[in-house]
Amino acid sequence: MDGMLGRGGLVTSLVIVTLALAACGDSGGTSSASASSSSASAGSTSTADGSTTGSPTTSGTPTSSTSGDDGSGTAATLDMMTDPGTSGVIMTTTGSDDTTGAPAPVCGDGNVDPGEACDEGANNNDLGTCTTTCKLPSCGDGFIQAGEECDDANKIDDDACVSNCQLNICGDGHLGPGEACDAPGDPKCTDECALVTCGDGKVSPGEQCDDANDIATDACLPTCLIAKCGDGEIQEGVDTCDDGNNDNSDACTTLCKPPACDDGIVSGSESDVDCGGSCQPCAEGKQCLVGPDCGTKVCKVNKCVLGLSCQDIHDNTPAAKSGLYDVDLDGPGPEPKMQVECEMDTDTGGWTLVQRTVWDSAKTAALFTGYADWQNKTVGSVAPGDGFRLAGKWWDDLAQKKRHMLVHRLRKVNGESCSPLFYVGSNGTVVVDDVSATITGLTATVNMINNTILSTQNSGPGQTCVNNNGGAPWFYSGCCSTCPTFAGQYWPSPHPMIGYAGAPDQFASTSATVCGGDPVATSIGYSGVNEMSYYIR
Repeated sequence: MDGMLGRGGLVTSLVIVTLALAACGDSGGTSSASASSSSASAGSTSTADGSTTGSPTTSGTPTSSTSGDDGSGTAATLDMMTDPGTSGVIMTTTGSDDTTGAPAPVCGDGNVDPGEACDEGANNNDLGTCTTTCKLPSCGDGFIQAGEECDDANKIDDDACVSNCQLNICGDGHLGPGEACDAPGDPKCTDECALVTCGDGKVSPGEQCDDANDIATDACLPTCLIAKCGDGEIQEGVDTCDDGNNDNSDACTTLCKPPACDDGIVSGSESDVDCGGSCQPCAEGKQCLVGPDCGTKVCKVNKCVLGLSCQDIHDNTPAAKSGLYDVDLDGPGPEPKMQVECEMDTDTGGWTLVQRTVWDSAKTAALFTGYADWQNKTVGSVAPGDGFRLAGKWWDDLAQKKRHMLVHRLRKVNGESCSPLFYVGSNGTVVVDDVSATITGLTATVNMINNTILSTQNSGPGQTCVNNNGGAPWFYSGCCSTCPTFAGQYWPSPHPMIGYAGAPDQFASTSATVCGGDPVATSIGYSGVNEMSYYIR
């Protein structure tokens, strides 16, 4: 409900959705998936476990559900009743979006916090009056500021930049690159910082060579020193460049070549040897400066490490793109790293895929399990087009923000997929233990779930939906509006389907807009779905 609930505020939104014929007697329920309030008509039977046989119809009794506190002290409420004029369902929602507390102090927030010498917020600049690390500019910090000719962040006086941040030049008393001597007033040292005997063609004491010429690009410099990388002169046929300094982050490295991603040193924009910056992402454990240096990992304390979730990756690298990422769901725990799919674009991103069902029944068959396997085993593959379910034991850890998202790619009559529909829910608390799994307080504009309790082959109130009607384990209540898979009287084999394809999604899209006007595969009021993906954060 991101588009309907303002942060920290209360908004009352009215959504009228006409629900399609419910599968196996689904009453529509409330979006918070409280116990079903449907009553069965003559010829229908409601069982004690919540399943329904026959062909029940939906009563007009209004229902209301209140979620748990969302962190702001304000509960979200969803009221639902039948509109006598349209026979549709009116859902009135009052509540607030998920909120977070005050941000922790960081460099760049405009406040001079403990350990900071300055903080100009967005105006922090390494070439300005306060650096991006919240330190005052000074000679030796590696940045050339006012009054400095250079700054190589060292105290060495025999390189191209002396310790007072001035260029090393002949006559300053510091023996610099390409100089044979530098002692003002010494009769043995010329004004060009060469020995007085240099150029006579004889190698005298103090000289390394003497070719009796003033050519600076051959093997012997005019100062009678043997040419080498770092002397500030470009030796013909040997050097590509030579800027006479030890800074490998500029256009010329200490190899006297431009930075390259295979030069074996940290050069150019790299954060570690031949990785990061404009080069390939760095491996786990390598040094990094920013998130993109680490590719599918995150940069924490200048080291590439595995993220704990897609939200963790997004928090550390806001520009991270949707795709497959390596994560370590239990941090320092014993569980091995695994690959997950992250959705980083919708509703601020940070979504971790926990379940995907597809039209090809064979690809989702492995999802039909009892509760123990649902809780402890990850099945399928996160590769696009495959069925997948992350072990349920991780779901509650991933749902820290209590946000839920269903993404549906409807199936056209010709078998092709439509563009996706995005339905987002809020305030859904996930609890998983050794006995059951529940989602309580979930509010959305459609019935993302139909019961707060998970049903599997051997647990939950909707076991009939799983065992008799081909429903993959889900939150069923006689049976579903959102059906990860379903067969029954609708399809010859289990396929994903939904009963609300005409309801506007997060972007006000419906089946009519995402399918380009092409007809959608339907069965008894339900729309077939080629791919149904469920994300949480």
